Amino acid sequence: MNPNDSSAVDSGGYVFAAATEADLPRLIPVLRAFYEVEHLPWNEPALRRALSVLIGDPNAGRLRLILRDDEIAGYFVLGFCFSLEFGGRFGLLDELFVLPAHRGGGLAKRALSEVETLCRTEGLDALRLEVNDDNAHARGIYERAGYVAHPRRLMTLWLQA
Repeated sequence: MNPNDSSAVDSGGYVFAAATEADLPRLIPVLRAFYEVEHLPWNEPALRRALSVLIGDPNAGRLRLILRDDEIAGYFVLGFCFSLEFGGRFGLLDELFVLPAHRGGGLAKRALSEVETLCRTEGLDALRLEVNDDNAHARGIYERAGYVAHPRRLMTLWLQA
């Protein structure tokens, strides 16, 4: 069975479902909302290519839609990485976004639990994430869930123009 085919229902009636290519037309506007909130550069062609890899290659990670009554309430992207520091493969929670209409009921916390379950199922020992320094609300959610900040800076070198 393809790990990207799985889905899980939480106690609040939300479904965590693997995204497919057919979901992209309704997912793209949600991604765009996240990118606007986080002030990230929007490059839809590059994003679509990356989404296709994520959907088609279970070794790359997982893309889950958070659905309620078949409507998108949010999504998360879990990437798989490798680090000697973490003893091998680890998870990177690349994106987690809950639409404003679905906030305030603990959905982000339930999504984190789903991400952690996926990581354990994959045999990963660590899960990392990025959060903007100015996003105190998200930092609070992650800290209450047991995530610890490290005194390091992420640095990026773009290899392709």
